[in-house]
Amino acid sequence: SKSELVDAMRKIALEVNSIFIATDPDIEGEKIAYDVYCSLYPMNHRVERLEFHEITKKAFLQAIKNRREINLRMVEAQLVRRIEDRWVGFELSQKLWRKFQNYRLSAGRVQTPVLGWIIERVSESRRKKKVLSAVLSNGLKVSIENPVIQFPDEQIEKRISELKARIVDLKTEEKSVNPPPPYTTDTLLRDASAKLGFPATKTMLIAQDLFEMGLCTYHRTDSTTVSAVGIGIAKNYIQEKYPSLFVPRRYFMEGAHECIRPTRALDVEQLKNLISMGILRFPKRLTSDHFQLYDLIFKRFIASQMREAKLLYQQFKVLIDGNQAFVENPVSILSEGFNTILPIKTANAVEEGEYPLKFARLLYLPAARPFTQGEIIALMKERGVGRPSTYAKTVATILERRYAIEKRNRLISTKLGFKVYKYLSLRFGKYTSEEATRKLESIMDMIEQGKVDYKEILKELYHEILEIRKV
Repeated sequence: SKSELVDAMRKIALEVNSIFIATDPDIEGEKIAYDVYCSLYPMNHRVERLEFHEITKKAFLQAIKNRREINLRMVEAQLVRRIEDRWVGFELSQKLWRKFQNYRLSAGRVQTPVLGWIIERVSESRRKKKVLSAVLSNGLKVSIENPVIQFPDEQIEKRISELKARIVDLKTEEKSVNPPPPYTTDTLLRDASAKLGFPATKTMLIAQDLFEMGLCTYHRTDSTTVSAVGIGIAKNYIQEKYPSLFVPRRYFMEGAHECIRPTRALDVEQLKNLISMGILRFPKRLTSDHFQLYDLIFKRFIASQMREAKLLYQQFKVLIDGNQAFVENPVSILSEGFNTILPIKTANAVEEGEYPLKFARLLYLPAARPFTQGEIIALMKERGVGRPSTYAKTVATILERRYAIEKRNRLISTKLGFKVYKYLSLRFGKYTSEEATRKLESIMDMIEQGKVDYKEILKELYHEILEIRKV
C-alpha cells in the first residue's frame, strides 16, 4: 500500500546522508516530488530534486550535478489543476447522475469539448458527397468530387466505354522536401494509431516502458527541441550508415523539455541483436509492440537529422466528361536524403493526351470520416485543449464512459454521448466550452511562470463552482 511505501522510505531516510527525488520531469512529477519531500523532510533535511529526460548514466550524473529544490510554482499549477478537476468534474458529474440516473457518468472541462468534436465529425460523416472514382488506361487513379455527368448515375458503369479522360496542362517542377521534425506526444500518438493501430493508452504505456528502460527520452512533451546529446546520437548513426546525409537540426522551441528520441545510436535490428547476445539486458522483456514503437521513434528522429530529399513533381489537370481534377504527384527522386529512412512514395510519370477509362464508378461517400484516436489528439494539440499528460487519458475516459465506441479504429459517438454532451453544452456551456478550457490552460501556464497568484485563481474557480451548483 502507499502508506507502507511511505513508512519504508521514512525508515531509509533516517539511514542516509542525502535524498534525491527523481520523479517524472513535468508538473505532475513535480507535485509527486513535493509530496515525497513533505513526507521525508522531517526524517532528513537534505532532500533535493533531480530532473532528467532520459534514463542514462550521462543524464543521471548531469542531474546530480544540477540538483535543485522543488519548483513550487510548478507544484502550485498542478495543485490548482487537480483541485479544479475535482471541483468542476465532481459538480458536473453529480448533475449528470441526477439527470440520467447513471452513476458511471462523468464530465470535465477537457473531456466535454473533445466529445463535442467527435459528435460533430460523426454528424458530418452522415452527410454524403458524390465522387467519381476512375482509373485511366495508364494506371492513373483519379477522384472528382461532385461531378456533373451527362447521363444517369446508374448507367455510368454500363456506359464507361463512352467516357474518355484527357491529361492537359502538364508541368514539371523540382522541389526540396524537408524531413518531419522529431516526435512530440501528439504526433507520436497519431502515427502509432495510423501506422501501428495502437490505441493512445497503449502507446503511452509502451513509451513509458521505453523511457524507464533507458531507450527513449521522456514521452510527455510538446517540444521538438533536439539537445546536443541527441544531435550527437544522430551523427554517430548517420555518418556510419549514410556518411553524406547528416544535417543537424535543433528544431528549437521554448521550454525545458526535449523531443521524443532514442538514447542510443541503435536501430531496432541492432537493438534486437544486442539483446539476443546478452550485451543489453532490461528488467522487463521487450515485446514486438515495444520494438515497433521504438522503430517508429528511431526512424523519425534519425530522418529529422538528415538532408532534405529533392524530388521531381508533375502537376496536371485530368478532364472527364466536362469535370476536372488537379493532380500533383512526385514521380522521381532526384537526390536522396531523409527518404532513405522514411521512404517517399512516387507515382508513375504521365504524358499529355487522351486515355480510355479502365474503370469508373460513382460513389456516395461520407463528407468526412470519423476521427481516429490519433486524429482527435492532434486536434487537441492544435486547439490548445489538454496537455501531453492528458491526451490519452481524455480519449480513454470518453470510451470507458461509453460516450463513444471504436469501429474500425474510428471514434463513433453513442446516443448516450450525444445526450450527455447536449445537456452539458446547453446548461453548462460557459464552463465546458473549448474557449473556457483553453483559457484555463493558459492560466495554468501563468501560474507556472509566476505571473499570477494561484490562491486568487482558486478563489475565482470556487465562485464558478458556486455558480454551477445554482444551475
